[in-house]
Amino acid sequence: MEKKALAEIYHEETKYHEARMGKFQRPLDWGAQPSPYKDYHSEKKIDLIPYLPFQNNPFTGEPLPPAKEQGGYPFGIGEISRLLYFTNGVTGILQYPTGQTLTLRAAPTAGGLYPTEIYVAVRGLSALESGIYNFQVKDHSLVLVWEGDFWGEFERYCMRHEAIANANLLVIMTAVYQRSAWRYQERAYRRILLDTGHILGNLVVYAPEEGFTPFPIGGFLDTSLNRLLFLDEAEEGVLAVVALPQREKVNPDEIRPTSAVASQRMPKGEDDLKMLQLQLHRVSSILPGEKSDLSRVQQPPDLNILESKYHLKEANALPDVPIEWGESVGQTILLRRSTRGLSGEGFLKEELASILEYAYLPLSAVPMPLFDPSILETYLVVQKVVGLNEGVYYYVPQKSELRLLTAGDFREQTWHFCLGQDLARDAAVLVIHIAHLKRAVEKYGDRAYRYLHLDAGQIGERLNLAAIRLGLGVSGIGGFYDDEVNALLGLSLDEIVVYITTLGRSRSS
Repeated sequence: MEKKALAEIYHEETKYHEARMGKFQRPLDWGAQPSPYKDYHSEKKIDLIPYLPFQNNPFTGEPLPPAKEQGGYPFGIGEISRLLYFTNGVTGILQYPTGQTLTLRAAPTAGGLYPTEIYVAVRGLSALESGIYNFQVKDHSLVLVWEGDFWGEFERYCMRHEAIANANLLVIMTAVYQRSAWRYQERAYRRILLDTGHILGNLVVYAPEEGFTPFPIGGFLDTSLNRLLFLDEAEEGVLAVVALPQREKVNPDEIRPTSAVASQRMPKGEDDLKMLQLQLHRVSSILPGEKSDLSRVQQPPDLNILESKYHLKEANALPDVPIEWGESVGQTILLRRSTRGLSGEGFLKEELASILEYAYLPLSAVPMPLFDPSILETYLVVQKVVGLNEGVYYYVPQKSELRLLTAGDFREQTWHFCLGQDLARDAAVLVIHIAHLKRAVEKYGDRAYRYLHLDAGQIGERLNLAAIRLGLGVSGIGGFYDDEVNALLGLSLDEIVVYITTLGRSRSS
């Protein structure tokens, strides 16, 4: 019998099945819920709020003086402050009658748990001493973790990625596992990766407004980076590094088209089946001394794989209707909220075309912010779109084309496999990300699981922003009966469901 990769075992063990939901359901111990913030106590704390472009303090509502001057060479604290705020800063505070508050951030997160931490590394800035900082989202500040220039370490641990040498700023995203595992147990790793992908999505679309070109890096030596950040690997680990060279300092043609690198470790025994999500993260890590095959990253992913599928099916070309973003995508990030209820009304084919075009823009962008779009496929369940028949479609992003697979009204099925959530039944469209996991693992080892979910999260966040900009409702769904989704789409169980995004008209609009 062929031995399965740990990514395949993990995914199979964390599937939701209606008959086995008791395995995942248990009373939540609210007293044991982990804090969504990481505390660092330091005298070297940099307040970033004075650099925000707002009239009022986003935490207190009190008037702010005019934003501080930019200043600094080659850029100042202002650019860093805005970049972090629009990536995953606090964009709203809900006050409950009990006196409790809930902070809302720029990127969506499953269950309001916010498992992703952000660290910042800088060098050669006149306005900020070189070092590694933690972003304290709860008061929008930076705390110095380690003083010094660590660029040599970052370049070495990130496999000499060319963008790092050209950058003075790095953003490092880590996962604090228990924040999500407290609620979602073993399935939490899926949510953590998607949530981190949402944050990546914000960073990638906003960074150019501050003059940076973002290069997400997925291939790195995990343990080395974790130690550089003083992380307890049983509790927290690096998921992504983003190099942010200034636009004028980098030639994208001189940088590798993808940073996705394969892991090569294999489970050693039965112990690897305990605490599956942590084991999967460890097995998918790249350690010093491993011979990682970098030849694959010299060529861009082969997108013909996506175009060749279902090529004999009826094709529906989508119109080219770019979204007008106004002065800044940041304004839409501020407005972004996950929709709680959809009305069941439809929207136009042109609106769907605009949303999909923006969500998949990286396929034609240089650099390509996705790790490998060729291993992630997209299906749509169209439930009410003016100009399209109801049914299941396959989406070919590089051709802006929908291929009809099965016509019909599938609202009852989508409602059921999304755990009875009315969002699915009342959506105009469900966007479903799928991957053939075995093929992905053949290419990248168990690390493929990270790339798939991080990329789906990035695309999901752009779906969010595009829908909000058009005045539509949108919400991601990470909980579903996996095999029932496959059945509706007509897929074998070798293909896994990665993420679902619902689009429609908000019930309140």
